[in-house]
Amino acid sequence: MEDIFIIAINPGSTSTKIAVYRNKECIFEENIKHSTEELAPYEKITDQFEFRKQAIMQRLNGTKLDRERVKVIMGRGGLVRPIESGVYRISEKMKHDLVNSPIGEHASNLGGFIAEDLVKDFPNAEAYVCDPVVTDEMDEIARVAGHPEFTRR
Repeated sequence: MEDIFIIAINPGSTSTKIAVYRNKECIFEENIKHSTEELAPYEKITDQFEFRKQAIMQRLNGTKLDRERVKVIMGRGGLVRPIESGVYRISEKMKHDLVNSPIGEHASNLGGFIAEDLVKDFPNAEAYVCDPVVTDEMDEIARVAGHPEFTRR
């Protein structure tokens, strides 16, 4: 059986965590910290796309990772419309929601964009996001808040 290599990307408010897995084994992991000064020029979080992508590529270029063997690039799911947990292929609708989030801005909104763009550098890879921040699997009865005009989200 051929080894499957996976790149995982988790953008946070002041860092971007990346990891490379060979099957289930983590073979590389790094927490790239971003200072307030580095992030200050960017008005919106989505404006940080190129800055964060370059930081990731700089770290990955320092590894001996065979780009041909990477099969999956997984970004952290962002603030899209509430959905069930799971793995999702990045779609145009998802990208629209990540830019025009119905809930707000969060660094995790960059996960899907970066994953999709990195596929250009990894010819056998596909881009996905997993378990968006807005995962919603609440039973309908759990939404009852005690007053008919108020429901839990």
